[in-house]
Amino acid sequence: MNYQAEEIFAQEYPQQPQQPQQPQQPQQQRKIFKAAKKPSAQETSQKNINQTPSPLQLDKVQQSLEEKVKGNQFFSQKNYQKAIECYTKAINLHGTDSIYYSNRAVVYKQINKLQEAKKDAEQAIKIDQTNARAYFIYGTVILLEVQMSPEISEQLIKQAHKGLQYLDQAYENIKDNNDQQKNKLKVLINQNLGKGRRMVFLIAQEMDRISMKIIQFVDVQSLKSILAEIAERRKVKLDWNYLERQTQKKMLQDIPIPQAFICIISFEIMNEPILFNTGQTYEKDSIYKQFTSNGCADPITREQINPQTARHNLQLLQGINQLKQKYGWIGIEQEENYKLIKFE
Repeated sequence: MNYQAEEIFAQEYPQQPQQPQQPQQPQQQRKIFKAAKKPSAQETSQKNINQTPSPLQLDKVQQSLEEKVKGNQFFSQKNYQKAIECYTKAINLHGTDSIYYSNRAVVYKQINKLQEAKKDAEQAIKIDQTNARAYFIYGTVILLEVQMSPEISEQLIKQAHKGLQYLDQAYENIKDNNDQQKNKLKVLINQNLGKGRRMVFLIAQEMDRISMKIIQFVDVQSLKSILAEIAERRKVKLDWNYLERQTQKKMLQDIPIPQAFICIISFEIMNEPILFNTGQTYEKDSIYKQFTSNGCADPITREQINPQTARHNLQLLQGINQLKQKYGWIGIEQEENYKLIKFE
């Protein structure tokens, strides 16, 4: 039986008879409302006292920061167990800092403790929904789980798309941040986004192969019969083996990558093509690194480049995005086995 909320509360707290009240005048109602809304000076003072951290709390925060610094040092030394211990101490001292969880998640992923990494990343996101590293780890772990799955299915592809969504959100959170560390994270995010899309493409391709085998073994006779009737009407000789080879060849053909899509500096397909006053287009990160080491000279024409003339080559970017959308991750190195893709 479904009960309304009023019925349940009525059973727990029986109503007492009440005396009828006289209706309040509008002015009197406004006074009562204002009095209820405005806190007293004593209440305001008490609230400020409650929000002010105590010396003990401040001391714990400071200790947690020191443990985080130690953890970072151990991580750079590849002493992952010690790094985990330090981040754990930091969390125990000050468990509302999402960075501590995402840092520990990075270490767990590094030593292939994926469930622990995923759990920490999830907790970091709950605390701070702008933590790009937490989204990066969570999405990457999902893609790794997909990669390790012994069977393929439509559900597996959906799971992979979920991982890609987390990586998209990670990039969205830092796309306008030009801090050096954030730029490194952007590179990692873009690499895993591309590899994840490539993996989805290869899984879908493998499912197509399985479907072809099912057709061949389950309904091959009826299919041959239909094709034979068509061939007879059109007076065409049917070569089933030839058709099968052509179908497989079509499925496995190399992805065509126009030369214009490839940056001559990195020899990789461009993610952010930038056009300069010299008429040449380069990958943004690659050309700016070139400026730092060799000055503002065009690598091809050797003309002087004015960095202020840089603008996105939108026409080229549209073509690159269409190719990526069709084929998944594309680049110079094209894995044909999604199990061998190495995520960052």
